[in-house]
Amino acid sequence: MEELYLPVLSHFQNGNVWTASAGKLRYRAAGGETIAAEVWQGPWNLELAEIEEKREFPLTEEGIDQLRAWLLTWAEEMNARPEETLEQTLERRDARVHSAEQQAQQTN
Repeated sequence: MEELYLPVLSHFQNGNVWTASAGKLRYRAAGGETIAAEVWQGPWNLELAEIEEKREFPLTEEGIDQLRAWLLTWAEEMNARPEETLEQTLERRDARVHSAEQQAQQTN
């Protein structure tokens, strides 16, 4: 698999967010006091995502290297998963939508 592109350190130092994908892997990294990252399996965007793991990295060049290595590990794992049928993909989406609707009802 090719190397993941991540923005330079100043992108995260300025509190910016980076969202991208690598095959089935979807990920989001946000700057702040640290780089907070989360990963999920596509094809869903963040609103329909079932986050598989969240992790924080130091807001340094080394932290970006650690983030890249972590994302590459996740990309390898997710992209090795068996392909879903369209029916399975839609079932997973519908379950996620139903779960989000139930959570919204519980908060009202």
